[in-house]
Amino acid sequence: MKTTSFSRATLSAGAKLALLLLVGASAAVANMTPCVLPEGTLPNDVRLQPLKTLAGEFPFVPPKTIEEWNVRAEHVRRQILVSLGLWPMPVKTPLNAVVTRKIDRGDYTVENVYFEGVPGFYVTGNLYRPKNKSGKLPAVLCPHGHWPNGRFMEYGATQVLEEIARGAERFEEGGRNVIQARCVQLARMGCIVFAYDMIGYGDMTQIPLNLAHAVDEHGWVKPRPAMNTLENWGFYSAQAEAHLQGIMGLQTWDSIRALDFLLGLPDVDPARVGCTGASGGGTQTFILGAIDDRLKVAFPAVMVSAEMLQGGCTCENADGLRIGTGNVEFAALFAPKPLGMTSANDWTINMATKGFPELHQLYELWGAEDNVTLTSLPQFAHNYNSVSRTAMYAWFNWHFHLGFTGPIVEKDYRRLTREEATVWDAAHPPPPGGRPSNASSCERSRLTLQPSSVRSRTSRRSFGRLPARPSTC
Repeated sequence: MKTTSFSRATLSAGAKLALLLLVGASAAVANMTPCVLPEGTLPNDVRLQPLKTLAGEFPFVPPKTIEEWNVRAEHVRRQILVSLGLWPMPVKTPLNAVVTRKIDRGDYTVENVYFEGVPGFYVTGNLYRPKNKSGKLPAVLCPHGHWPNGRFMEYGATQVLEEIARGAERFEEGGRNVIQARCVQLARMGCIVFAYDMIGYGDMTQIPLNLAHAVDEHGWVKPRPAMNTLENWGFYSAQAEAHLQGIMGLQTWDSIRALDFLLGLPDVDPARVGCTGASGGGTQTFILGAIDDRLKVAFPAVMVSAEMLQGGCTCENADGLRIGTGNVEFAALFAPKPLGMTSANDWTINMATKGFPELHQLYELWGAEDNVTLTSLPQFAHNYNSVSRTAMYAWFNWHFHLGFTGPIVEKDYRRLTREEATVWDAAHPPPPGGRPSNASSCERSRLTLQPSSVRSRTSRRSFGRLPARPSTC
């Protein structure tokens, strides 16, 4: 068979003319393509907008009706749960709570407690109980925030004198630990109080501090190549982020389990359960209040603000969490239940004019404007000092119906030393830490939790009164 090849030179004059007409027509059609937007105008696409940063601003716009708010609240609440990897809720496994020591301080006791938030991963803390009280008692969760050493924080002798001089603290002894101070006073007021560790702090070091909370100058955690493979992956890897699994989700789960622990105690009144924390503990307080209806009173200190969009730590941020919303709206999800707050000379300094008025408008829809308050203390830097705590005591006194009159003033107390407050001892050694434990006992357990849709629904387990001597509850 004879094959004929063609080249530009062999095209006839007619063919060349047809080709030119075709090219010209195509160009004309391209030039006639309609434009959706005027020339030079970009689409209204969030991906083309300026990046949100730590110092961003997201004001809360209150709704006009309760019905409008209910629709919006359900959307935002679902967004929180999804972004934290908590929708649907994971299986609640047995806590297996253990008391390792009980310390008597005269008018209150302290029990050192640990339990399994997820199998093999332990939540640790101190349980304060008032003495000489009977019946059902109110209870308060106390997440601590980013104070150095967390639950074991301690101002030095010189630093606490400086705090006293500026009016922030009152006592050289009790003022050295602002976390213990509020737990002791609340116990003296008749509350059962559980102060628990954030991930990486205190006794809760299976995931180390420099992994859970440390970031570089750009707010990023350094990648871990050994934990970013197809078969062996953990937090901050592409796989974890794609599955919406992160430190904030795990820490929020710990707060939920801490609430389970408190409500499992037979002398806790489920109608009077609250939470208070400052800074990162404030974030845990309003996030828990937004997603867990069992919480009845909340007091997040120096955290709720329209002018610090993110929170500043990996334990306060999750993918998708603050798209189209912010911390003021998260706090608003607690309405119309009692919500108390403080502001200081930090990112909350303008809360009285940007954020609180809008929250007050929301509470007015229910006629519950007395259920939201802000104590503005611009004379102090970021804190949970004696003055801030006094505002919190008044809030819980009122809404827990504790019956105190006049200002509630702290008395001094004898601090727990680190050796007294630690959960672990020779009979109860700490679980191993570091990367192997991080991968096995925590991350893999967390990543393989079954959602509630495939579990049988059982009633909450009651653990009974925690014993004085070490035992498993």
